[in-house]
Amino acid sequence: MPFNFAQVVIAAFGAMVLSALAYFIARVIGASMEYSGGLFQNLDFIHIVRFTAPPILVLGFLTFLIGRSKPEFCRIAQWVGVAALLVSAVVQWFFAEDWGTGLVVTIMHLVVAGSWYLAVNYSNKKFNDLDALENA
Repeated sequence: MPFNFAQVVIAAFGAMVLSALAYFIARVIGASMEYSGGLFQNLDFIHIVRFTAPPILVLGFLTFLIGRSKPEFCRIAQWVGVAALLVSAVVQWFFAEDWGTGLVVTIMHLVVAGSWYLAVNYSNKKFNDLDALENA
């Protein structure tokens, strides 16, 4: 098995909770959470939920399925996901109406990138191999 899918579930909901917390803090400090272009004009709580947990769960499950036959795919998916999120984090600054919105949404992207990296981390296989060698 390439990695434990429970890692993906935990990371998805952890990223969603941290992103939701950042959203509510941003609203309290006065970030407008409005955009001048892109997919939507106003970032709401439901957008945080929709664009955080489901993508990690679906893409994590696909990575898990592909990784079962090709374990090296996990490492590729891990870095492609992080790179895509980092590029997306930079793009936020072009469309955000104020600096608070850009900063908070960038932080959300960094949280999701870190969660994705940990979710599909293939390193636990190494630990399982070491345990198997020690128990042999």
